[in-house]
Amino acid sequence: MAAYSALFPARGKLPTLTELSLGTLDEPPTTDPILDTFELAPKLRSLQCVNLHPYMFKLPWSNLSEIPIMTVTIDDALDILRRAPHLETASFIYTEEFCNLPIPSPTPFKHEKLKDLALLASEDHEVIETHILFRNLTAPQLRSLRICNIEWPFHSHLSIFLARVVAIESLYLRNTAITEAELLSILELIPTLKHLTLLSSSTHTMVSDLFLSRLTWRSTSKTILLPKLETLEISLPGPLTATFADLLESRWEVNEDTSPVAQLLCVDVRASDEYDDGIMLRLELLAQAGMKIVIGSTDVSLKRGLEYFSSQ
Repeated sequence: MAAYSALFPARGKLPTLTELSLGTLDEPPTTDPILDTFELAPKLRSLQCVNLHPYMFKLPWSNLSEIPIMTVTIDDALDILRRAPHLETASFIYTEEFCNLPIPSPTPFKHEKLKDLALLASEDHEVIETHILFRNLTAPQLRSLRICNIEWPFHSHLSIFLARVVAIESLYLRNTAITEAELLSILELIPTLKHLTLLSSSTHTMVSDLFLSRLTWRSTSKTILLPKLETLEISLPGPLTATFADLLESRWEVNEDTSPVAQLLCVDVRASDEYDDGIMLRLELLAQAGMKIVIGSTDVSLKRGLEYFSSQ
């Protein structure tokens, strides 16, 4: 922090500063005084803070529109969202290492500008009680939500949070404790979704053939799950199945003018290295027709129209 203290003479002399990145490779300090070097930066819009508690600095929170990445606790994240009413994009990496400055007990509030929210955790801090955030935050204009490496159960709090969103378009879930039943309940609440990523962990599987079947479009269906879905990234617990092929065919062979579902354009799937020739032929025909299909293995021969990548 000595280096930051040396910047004190710059206070009030940063009229054109628009982006600021703060960080340290040392252990996070807990006793340094609050520094006000960047407090008077009227054009500051983007702030990133890694391995440093952001409250070690006085900052023009009300100016910010973007937080590319910031290391915080759950309570910190809520407080920062409250302090930054014009924030549109925020990515928080959760930690419990900081000795927090006093923060008021969280109370419900609405953030009218937030459009993109990412909640991340390192492998050392997967047990994060995110329900504190989802219970207190309303973000009606949210367009994208990403949740990674959070193994704490969400229960109904995530569903309740998303139910308050007007038109979310992108949902990214990676290594979470969400069950298949919870996932289906969540997706029923967000028919505006266009982009879905579901990457299960080794301990929690979010999808099975049941999920794939529910996502399959049938003309006789009374309800349609994710009618606007255009891209799908998914990891399966076993090999590619006929149900998976059914899903892709049902979402490709639609009439864009009369069908109540959108055409699925791009699929990225990760599965075990066991491939049925009949299923692969069905996927090949879809790929030749124009659907982009990426399969997470290179252990089979490359078929015309399909793309393969290594998940290693």
